[in-house]
Amino acid sequence: MKFAGIIKSSFVDYPKKVVATIFTGGCNFRCEYCHNGVLIEPKDVDLYLTEDEIIKFLKKRKNVLDGLCITGGEPTLWNGELVNFIRKIKLELGEKFLIKIDTNGSNPKFIYDNKKLIDFFAMDFKSLNYNKFSKINLDTIKESLKQLESTKDYEVRITMYPNYIKEEDFNKIAEILKDVKKIAIQQFNNKEVYMDKNMEPYKKEVLYKLKTEIENRGVLVEIRGE
Repeated sequence: MKFAGIIKSSFVDYPKKVVATIFTGGCNFRCEYCHNGVLIEPKDVDLYLTEDEIIKFLKKRKNVLDGLCITGGEPTLWNGELVNFIRKIKLELGEKFLIKIDTNGSNPKFIYDNKKLIDFFAMDFKSLNYNKFSKINLDTIKESLKQLESTKDYEVRITMYPNYIKEEDFNKIAEILKDVKKIAIQQFNNKEVYMDKNMEPYKKEVLYKLKTEIENRGVLVEIRGE
């Protein structure tokens, strides 16, 4: 595996926990607002830390950290290698050491196969039109949403990028997400994006409009970074 970076302590990457966060290289999406564009192509990612170095660091910080967040890129592209790495962490640090995976939802089988191994999934719901930036279709995303329901814990995140999340689609989006346990609506930040720095974020009231639309279906929703 290629680990492209590490945040030694984070208070925001795992709800109510202190974790380290590591970044994997490679992604199968090409989102216009990507904040980690340098991680898209694995060949462009230099090896920053080995698996053994990460585990050594985690063991030193075991009394400070509740767990580890693995983000990217898209971590699930590493599939078997990632699973073996997580199992190694659980073996070395104990089953109570928490593991969170950030995913774009393109690999529902990974979620299904590892729902007992991984403590928390955070999945992004990006658009009704995934063909704008990937070869994944909406049915695959719906299957990932379905698989999340039987995991230990999870949340679904929506970044309010106007080119992908259209105001006229709010009703359809809310219907797709009506069985989700918890959703985080995140404001789009045009100051740190890979491609599109000219897109203006939605006004705050638009975020609350989507929040209300989803809440009307009985889903717990919070807004971040408004």
